[in-house]
Amino acid sequence: MGFKQEFIDKVTQASNLVEIISQYTTLKPSGRGHMGRCPFPDHQEKTASFSVSEFKGVYHCFGCKKSGNVVSFLRDFNGMNFREAIEYLAERNGIVITDDCYENNRPDQPLENKDHKKTLLHANKIAAEFFRESLKRQATDSPVRQYVLKRKLNPETLEEFQIGYAPNEWEALAGQLNRSSIPHAVSEEAQLLKRRKEGTGYFDLFRDRLMFPIHSPTGEVLAFGGRIIEQGEPKYLNSPETPVFHKGSVLYGLAQTAKHVRSEDLVLVVEGYMDLVSLYQAGIKNVVATMGTALTPDHAKLIKRLTNNVVVLFDGDDAGKMAAERSLPILLSQGLFPRGITLTEAKDPDEFVIKFGLDALKKEIEKAPDLFKVILKSWMTEYRGEASDKVKLVDKIKPVFDVMADQRLKSLYADDLCQIMGVNKDWLRNSFQGNAAGRSQGFGSFANANTQRNFVTETPTPVLAAASEAAKADENAQIKISDASKVELMLLQNTLKSRANFALMSDLQEPLTFTQLLSQIKHLGVRQILENAEQVYRQDAEKFDRLVSQLIDKIDKPELLFQNSKLDIAQIGEFDEEKEKKLIVDLISRIQQEFIKDQAKRLALDLKSNTTDAEMLRQFSELQKSRLALKGESKK
Repeated sequence: MGFKQEFIDKVTQASNLVEIISQYTTLKPSGRGHMGRCPFPDHQEKTASFSVSEFKGVYHCFGCKKSGNVVSFLRDFNGMNFREAIEYLAERNGIVITDDCYENNRPDQPLENKDHKKTLLHANKIAAEFFRESLKRQATDSPVRQYVLKRKLNPETLEEFQIGYAPNEWEALAGQLNRSSIPHAVSEEAQLLKRRKEGTGYFDLFRDRLMFPIHSPTGEVLAFGGRIIEQGEPKYLNSPETPVFHKGSVLYGLAQTAKHVRSEDLVLVVEGYMDLVSLYQAGIKNVVATMGTALTPDHAKLIKRLTNNVVVLFDGDDAGKMAAERSLPILLSQGLFPRGITLTEAKDPDEFVIKFGLDALKKEIEKAPDLFKVILKSWMTEYRGEASDKVKLVDKIKPVFDVMADQRLKSLYADDLCQIMGVNKDWLRNSFQGNAAGRSQGFGSFANANTQRNFVTETPTPVLAAASEAAKADENAQIKISDASKVELMLLQNTLKSRANFALMSDLQEPLTFTQLLSQIKHLGVRQILENAEQVYRQDAEKFDRLVSQLIDKIDKPELLFQNSKLDIAQIGEFDEEKEKKLIVDLISRIQQEFIKDQAKRLALDLKSNTTDAEMLRQFSELQKSRLALKGESKK
């Protein structure tokens, strides 16, 4: 269940946005706010253009136009989802999460379980610190140090990913956990130790391995992956699942790379820890890894939070090809746009970069084809165009089409299939709608990319059904303002700029009241926001100051609140009331003129069919006079 709005407000209002962002960039006081260089990695600047207002709870970069509040910053920079961000902020501010913080007082898990999970996370943290220190203590000529040198991992990379070493001893970690007062039962449940089958005591699960801690978006250590140093099996040993670690719900490296994925609006998905770390160090930082497991729907949802654009990079062996095939329907079911690369000239990305250079890999990524086409090509290796070949191919493709979320993409893929297979659209449609077992419902017609019919099966899997509902809920929650006229958008921007500005508009009297002005605003989204703003302003003027922060998650393009109006979110400098009033009055006048112009057009059309209606003629004449009067006022 979700958190109550009152609890969300309490947590966000207690959070110091300046302190959180100051962890990543230097902010200096400026006016009523702070200014600094933009912390986002895709915006390298020499002059500070990143403005933060703790007073309003928002940030905006006047260079790259990124905007948001404390929750959106944690999402875009650290990869947290909404719930993770609220839990992180609550803990940071010492706010206890109790049962009544949730809607209907029904948390999804008992709070005592959360306390137990904190105990497991604490054990993992101690283990991670132990492994890091263990690596630092190794002699330069030790096998693990030699392996690190061979893989060319520099100290900065080791520190960034907190990479360590599990000593080649049976009870090294067990001793450290015992000295840290971690009960053996907790260490065993965290899958750090194993109970001996014979006799008493416990032994370390990881021994003589390079250790990769797996972090949550909030930076907690969830589990570990360990790579063997010399010979031995398995090559990679991953922590078994625990109450805090579910392999299918975690992407390795996301805690470090989320900000790069968001900035690049693209994620490269690789198969293992070393693939990711090597690419990150080489300069490709918008990358995540699946830890050697198949991509899952939960992985796709994590990606969806940050970008719709995915390039999957798999090894060229049979296992890599199978992984690519499995990932295609999962990515398409979440409305993502997957492309694919299969490395055939190197065993992994690291070797490819060593052989051909970083630029060569970047070019491969840039020109990566649709993953659908990659998979289709592999399925058609022995395709001869015979009737039986066509039926077999359609049967392979059908499950992919059944779960595809983007109907436009489905329509275009269908066009490609018809051309490649040499069939017409009716045959393809009928093939997807029926088979030997009977009719498969819900495929519909893909002749029109804008059709409203449901292309997903009418009985989707629970995972896909839940994803579909979540997508609808997200869509319904958004207020669209990106298609508002420039004048109405500027009025919205400037009236939300300050309490004083909103007072100028909301206290309008004759000849035009605030309510009358709202009726003349064409855009429903702008009108809705102004109506809500007026309610907040009347009920509690102080809450109005943080209204922009609350709008960040509710509108389609929050950066538009900061554009065109030259909105200074930190309120630097003197507030010129006369200048602000003149601008708002001018904007209102232009909205009135546009409204009257539209009214006059409608009357003119009606008069064409009824030229003798005196009342209609009088109204048309009055509208023209009003319009001319407003034009005259605006020129003064």
